[in-house]
Amino acid sequence: MVFGSINMDLVVYSDAKPNDGETIIGNSFETFLGGKGSNQAVAASKLGADVSFVGKVGSDIYGQKLKEKLNLEKVNTQLLKEVEGESGVALINVIESSSENQIIVIPGANAHVSADQIDDKTLASVEILISQLEVPPNQIELLFSRVKQGHCYRILNVAPAIEFSTSLFNETDLLVVNEIELEALTKKKLKDTNIDSIRASVDLLSLAKHQAIVVTLGAEGIYVRDQNKDEYIEGHKVNSVDTTGSGDCFVGAMASYLLEDKNLFDASVFANKAASISVTRKGASSSMPTKDEVVNLG
Repeated sequence: MVFGSINMDLVVYSDAKPNDGETIIGNSFETFLGGKGSNQAVAASKLGADVSFVGKVGSDIYGQKLKEKLNLEKVNTQLLKEVEGESGVALINVIESSSENQIIVIPGANAHVSADQIDDKTLASVEILISQLEVPPNQIELLFSRVKQGHCYRILNVAPAIEFSTSLFNETDLLVVNEIELEALTKKKLKDTNIDSIRASVDLLSLAKHQAIVVTLGAEGIYVRDQNKDEYIEGHKVNSVDTTGSGDCFVGAMASYLLEDKNLFDASVFANKAASISVTRKGASSSMPTKDEVVNLG
């Protein structure tokens, strides 16, 4: 189950990044199903997992379209509710020369996502529960606290890098962060992005025995720590086109693997492959690979 955000992504592709006050001519414009929660749900579904999505859309022109797009990806939307007002929207500029992106998110209906959308009976049937910080953190905390430890694996993608409570941190089994989000968690700047520096930063978190962390490092790969064991996994060299949603692809792919095999290190290797495929395609949810594509990647 994914408890999270769903947006309509409005994406502009351009060769360069405009300076302040500058107007440039873009190359193309497209709309995609997006939002971190939705992207993660689609990634897991395309890899064969049975996924339910819990969130909210608005009563505007995007709301019904977003629900239809999610249904087409074979994600269960029974717990996706409509609220009066605007759906979430993301304004995304993809700089094609570097495949990097700039993103501004307007939360809209995502600000109204609530833990009480899920009853206890439904929650008891969930094996893995994923959330991100594009929906109210206090509602994530309420939901995570209702799960019996050990019965359901709770994954928190600490994105975007905003403040959240110590209680939510303690109720999380697996934290997934990038370098910026790791700095926000530790409140300390990384000296550099080598593994010794990452390891020292993770040490500052004083993780509990039941907790693990994965630090995504873009093209450089990932760092994983679980049960006092850690490992660095190198990135795959690919022709990157659009990095939008690659972190979400990683989370969804990792969760889908953990349903079959509880080894976090093997799941991270699998997810690393999936994310490397996603950056070779445009869009967020539309870039998610199938299981065959990931398995057959060298």
